[in-house]
Amino acid sequence: MGLQEVTIQLIAFRVLAILIIAGVHGGVVAGTAVLLGDKGPKYDGRLTLAPTGHMDLVGSISLIVFGFGWIRPVAIDAEQFRIGRIGIVVVILAGFLGLNVVAALLEALVVPTLTTLPHTAALATAAFLRTASDVSIYFALFSLVPIPPLTGGLLFEAFGISVSRSVRRVLAAMLLLLAAAGVVRQLLGPAHAVLASVILT
Repeated sequence: MGLQEVTIQLIAFRVLAILIIAGVHGGVVAGTAVLLGDKGPKYDGRLTLAPTGHMDLVGSISLIVFGFGWIRPVAIDAEQFRIGRIGIVVVILAGFLGLNVVAALLEALVVPTLTTLPHTAALATAAFLRTASDVSIYFALFSLVPIPPLTGGLLFEAFGISVSRSVRRVLAAMLLLLAAAGVVRQLLGPAHAVLASVILT
């Protein structure tokens, strides 16, 4: 999808979608880390489903404009995990699975919406639900990429590698450019098609 295909309605839908996605993804990632033994996310105020606690400005803009984004990285201390550094993988996968559950739930609401709401409201709401579900799957897949500031970038922690804030900014700019150029959609498209065929049916 090029920029010429981005409409005001799509932007509005993505704005609403990022509120759901950021809250769930951030809350699940932080919650999983806390369950595994790292209380840091709780003290950092990340143990919440409120989207404002997790949203990253550049990541949110990227999602709204290009359909791919990220949340503010959750600070995790793998040394605190009861299961060791493998807990990082569990945290990443939990965030991924959480968003796919969200996608399935949003899709499940489409038919009830179309059969209960007035015609115009039903069509608009169903269109939003489908857009948010689609974006959730793409966000989940994108989050697995092991590049900070994406959630998959937490893998660096598993190897004890610290990524400075300045490097994170450079990487975020690179991800933004890749999303704008359509590279991200091209790379994730096949995986998205597979997941969508399972989740959105």
